[in-house]
Amino acid sequence: MEIRSIESSLEKIRQEFLVQRTRLPLGPAESAGSVELEAQLDKISADLQELQPLSDQELDRRQQLLGLVSGLYLRNGSLDRSHELSQDLDGREGSYLHGMIHRIEGDYSNAKYWFRLAGAHPCAEALQRRAVELVEGTPGADETILRKLKRESEWNAALVSDLAAASALTGHNGLDTTLLEKLHSLELELLLEHLSG
Repeated sequence: MEIRSIESSLEKIRQEFLVQRTRLPLGPAESAGSVELEAQLDKISADLQELQPLSDQELDRRQQLLGLVSGLYLRNGSLDRSHELSQDLDGREGSYLHGMIHRIEGDYSNAKYWFRLAGAHPCAEALQRRAVELVEGTPGADETILRKLKRESEWNAALVSDLAAASALTGHNGLDTTLLEKLHSLELELLLEHLSG
């Protein structure tokens, strides 16, 4: 498969997730995602790994697209495949995805380690702005979450990990769960947008 065809296939999958508007769960999903989508991503991942980049730019683009595949696996609920792929990715996006996977798995301290290693989210300022707007626009949103978010000048993945850990104490059934899932989804959505770039 040629790189342009791969990019097109991945963008189509990403857009389908945007249309669905389902929330990314804070914990492992009880039911697996789409088996068909997982198989499609398996094929794309294999095709990408078979590509022989001719330049550093092509190598970087392949790594970026493998990051996108890892993120789409994550969005599909295919945690093992996302984890397997993200840990082989060099760079901050792979580390950031690795942190998100560990957050979903409930391994919050390990998630924070990977977020520290990754550094800021590639879209940290835009994500922070949109996150505050989301919380402000949510009726009945927890004021504590809003205050904590507003204290930050840019997105703080460790803070969200702490909020997810607190939510886990209720089995992710607290009043703030839906809002935290929306924030978590937005975080991945902007990362996928960046990777598709």
